[in-house]
Amino acid sequence: MKTKKTRLISIIAILAGCLLMTACAGEPEVQPVEETPTFSQFKWDEGKLVFAAQKGPKSMFDLFFILDDAGEQFQITENLNADIAPDFSRDGLHIAFSSDRLGTYDLFTINMPKGSPILALDSKSEETEPRYSPDGGTLAFQSNAFGDYDIYLLSLSGGKPQRLTESDAQDTQPSWSPDGSQLAFVSDRDGDFEIFLMNADGSSLKQLSKNNYYDAAPVWSPDGKTLAFISKRGPHFQLYEMDLATGTEKPLTDYAATVHSPAWSPDSEFIAYILEDGTDSQINVFERSSGKSYLVTDGFYKYAGLSWSEH
Repeated sequence: MKTKKTRLISIIAILAGCLLMTACAGEPEVQPVEETPTFSQFKWDEGKLVFAAQKGPKSMFDLFFILDDAGEQFQITENLNADIAPDFSRDGLHIAFSSDRLGTYDLFTINMPKGSPILALDSKSEETEPRYSPDGGTLAFQSNAFGDYDIYLLSLSGGKPQRLTESDAQDTQPSWSPDGSQLAFVSDRDGDFEIFLMNADGSSLKQLSKNNYYDAAPVWSPDGKTLAFISKRGPHFQLYEMDLATGTEKPLTDYAATVHSPAWSPDSEFIAYILEDGTDSQINVFERSSGKSYLVTDGFYKYAGLSWSEH
């Protein structure tokens, strides 16, 4: 039987594909990606996609972004460590991410398009999955500072992190509601990894999903009506959505491969996601009105996080 720690390591491996790496190097200015991977003709109206990816099996995870009009891809970071789990601020001017360039995974931010990484939080524990609040002033993230992972808040104007959850469970992957009043997150406090909801101050805990499956990576739609998430109800994680008014869950994909890292379009009509089958990886976009998925980019070795800005 798997322990909580083993199961948490398993989901982190599935969702991020991350390996601990050492050493570090400086950051270049943003530049077009060499040997640009292939693209479909899918284009979107607004916003930018940022993702972490490896160019090859011996490469490190770096950050890249795609513009909404020409589809041209640009590299943001390049170093000998892993930069993972990026998140765009709502205005698309800043990116928060986690990196082990200082030895453990710490929180960094970077100003677009040509900024250098800024250390937001340095500690001896692991801090990952940073998520900007809607007003851009606070990061929600997960940390194992007290052994198990808990959800924290960090004001970007200064101060110490605020711990929101305190339990013997693994509380991970926070996601803000569009108005900033609530956070969805993942926890195994009932024995399985399920989706929970709480106020932004940690109060009024509510369980949203309750089943014998493995639910993870909740992401709030910009219109506030739906949660996209992934769930393992068969051999592989697939993309689902949950109607927050009724609690109804709906499967969106059915691949013989793993889906992870969902990200909403600004109009709540599309959901980007990463698809990996062990040998190939790509970013797709699911169109909710038609039920069809479209290729955005492939050609990278592995991906480790995805975010879609509103502007």
